[in-house]
Amino acid sequence: MFNNFNLSDHEILKIIDDYKNLINKESVINGRLDEDLQQEIKLLIFKILSKNKKFL
Repeated sequence: MFNNFNLSDHEILKIIDDYKNLINKESVINGRLDEDLQQEIKLLIFKILSKNKKFL
């Protein structure tokens, strides 16, 4: 499948950190940063990138 990523947690967190400014920009509602939306975006990114990851 297309989403056959094999990224470590550290690599995923690095990607999230690299896109911090874009995530913050897209988390603004009515001119204010919505921290819940910001967290949802980060969680969704993490879930998608670790989708096929095998947990012990």
